[in-house]
Amino acid sequence: HVLFPQRFHKPHHLWKIATPFASHAFHPVDGFMQSLPYHIYPFLFPLHKVTYLGLYIFVNVWTISIHDGDYRVPRLLRHIINGSAHHTDHHLYFDYNYGQYFTLWDKIGGSYKSPTAFEGKGPHDYLRKLREKGLGVPNGTLDTKTE
Repeated sequence: HVLFPQRFHKPHHLWKIATPFASHAFHPVDGFMQSLPYHIYPFLFPLHKVTYLGLYIFVNVWTISIHDGDYRVPRLLRHIINGSAHHTDHHLYFDYNYGQYFTLWDKIGGSYKSPTAFEGKGPHDYLRKLREKGLGVPNGTLDTKTE
């Protein structure tokens, strides 16, 4: 992330453990900037309005799905599809797994990180470490927002 986008995208990362509600919890400028490619594309490559609406729905469902904590991806595709496990690590560490759908550009750009959930670790281990340091999530709550 360069400084300008980071300033507006970072509030989305207040949720260290992503949830479907966190998927759409972002700064308005960040939401606008992320939506631009989807709105510019039809001017360059005209689409039928039903196709455009279908793609809009798909993007929203995908956005929710990568924030839902369901790490199930076929083993063959785990290192190709940028699913929920990859995106959870993006929320935890911020400097990895930027891709929207695939991991190719993260691998090329050096920002790919194999998800800790695939290594038998995961976000709850991270929360435990925060609690031990006296940071973040208090014991006994489901609040995933950290300071």
